[in-house]
Amino acid sequence: MRIIILSFVLTWLSLVSVSAQGRRWSVELSFKKAGITGLCIIDTIDQQPRGTILNEFGLKMVDFVCMPNGKVKLHNLVPMLNKWYVRRVLRADLQQIVPQLVKQDSLTFENKKRHITYRFKPLKPTEDDTER
Repeated sequence: MRIIILSFVLTWLSLVSVSAQGRRWSVELSFKKAGITGLCIIDTIDQQPRGTILNEFGLKMVDFVCMPNGKVKLHNLVPMLNKWYVRRVLRADLQQIVPQLVKQDSLTFENKKRHITYRFKPLKPTEDDTER
């Protein structure tokens, strides 16, 4: 129970603490037989993009940090994704996606070997965003 409350609080804080530089996208991950939709938030802190991907219900799927050497570190994966082979594919894909996504508004990336398609579309700004 404590872990669920902590996860909820961290998710809420990550949504509330998006700074003026933070950018948000709707994200869709398409697999052969399934798909996941949600929200991606990326903020650049000390020249390092840091982000999180949440599902539609606000549950955090993964946190990531893009290191200065170009590598991506994954944190707080949901148990379904916390397998060595999933982490390896996700890390390699995010290493290619994050640098492009920071510079572009929308992006479609396809991992042809694993048949995974990532679609990022920018979210429309809300009234709260325009006040910042």
